[in-house]
Amino acid sequence: MIRRCPQCGTTADDQYGFCYKCGHEFPKIEANIDTCPACGFNNPPEAEYCVKCGTPLLFKQQFETTSTTTIGPIVIQKEVVQNPPKERPHRTSRWLIFFGYIFSILGGVIGLIIAIYLSTRKDPVARKHGHIQLAIFVFYIALIAIFYATGNIPPEAIAQYKQVLAGNFSAL
Repeated sequence: MIRRCPQCGTTADDQYGFCYKCGHEFPKIEANIDTCPACGFNNPPEAEYCVKCGTPLLFKQQFETTSTTTIGPIVIQKEVVQNPPKERPHRTSRWLIFFGYIFSILGGVIGLIIAIYLSTRKDPVARKHGHIQLAIFVFYIALIAIFYATGNIPPEAIAQYKQVLAGNFSAL
C-alpha cells in the first residue's frame, strides 16, 4: 500500500516507518479493517471508502475478498490515442478550390458561386477554402466601395459596367 508523507508530500510504501525524503515518522496503522490506511480515521463498518479522505479501505476489501474470492492485481492501462489521419480534400474539391481561388482573385461571379458552393460542403478543408474565397470577395466589395466613395472610381464607370453585364458590349 502507498502512503503520502504529510510533511513533504512524497509517496512511499507502507513497509517503511519513515519518509525516505524528509525522515517524517509515519503513524502506526492497526490492522483494523475499518481504519483508513492513509489518515488513520476509524470508519463505520459499512464504509468501503474512508469518510474523511476518500481512500479505499484496502484491508476491508482484502479481508472480504479473501474469504470468498482472490483479488487480482490492479492493472491501469494507458489509452494510446493515435493521431487521426489528416483530412485531404476530395479530388473534385481540390479542382474546385483551385478554380475558386482563380475566379475569386479575378473578381468574377463564377468565383462567388464556387466559394458559396465550397462553404456549404461537409468536408472541413473545402469549407475552410470556401470561407477564405468569400472573404476575398468581401474584401473586393469593400475596396470598390471605398474607391467609389472617395471619387477614385467615377459613376460613369459603374454605369458602363452595368451595360456590359447586361450584354451591351458596344459601351466599351
